Amino acid sequence: MKAIVLLSNGFEETEAVAPIDILKRAGVEVDICSITGSDVLTGAHDIVFSADMVLENILNADGVKEIADGYDAVILPGGLPNAHNLRDDKRVNDIVGMFYKSGKVTAAICASPCTFEKLGMLKNKKATSYPGCINPDSCGEYTQAPAVRDGNVITGRSAGAAMEFGFEILKGLGMGEEAETVRNQMIFG
Repeated sequence: MKAIVLLSNGFEETEAVAPIDILKRAGVEVDICSITGSDVLTGAHDIVFSADMVLENILNADGVKEIADGYDAVILPGGLPNAHNLRDDKRVNDIVGMFYKSGKVTAAICASPCTFEKLGMLKNKKATSYPGCINPDSCGEYTQAPAVRDGNVITGRSAGAAMEFGFEILKGLGMGEEAETVRNQMIFG
């Protein structure tokens, strides 16, 4: 299994690191991809990250299709201005749309479900987000649950839900057993 995490500056660090950590513990290969043109990213709380790749460098003539074909999941952490940068980037919209249409896992947390809202992906879906970041009427059912999986769409509420979000991504990838193993190894509660 392979996942790609799309980021720009101003991302919520916990919402990126916690799911990446959980996925890697379960054996998922995760690539962090910067959409900024630089492989150095600064989070919303001034933590500096190094991306594995830069989007411009991996796009080619078939770029979006090739990216979607090469991964099982796309993940959008929240944080501002990151969530709005992702939502407003045509390349990101094309990538997310391709994953969604292909039935692959599309996951966004906190403010980043605004990309899914823009693309009309929440119309008949149960979803969550950080309060006020999406219009509840854009969803089939809006909930305040920490993390929600409805088909191939996974949404998370906030930084405090980042671990549950990561576990839902594993389940969406068909790795429910691995999710429980990792949860038990991490000793919650």
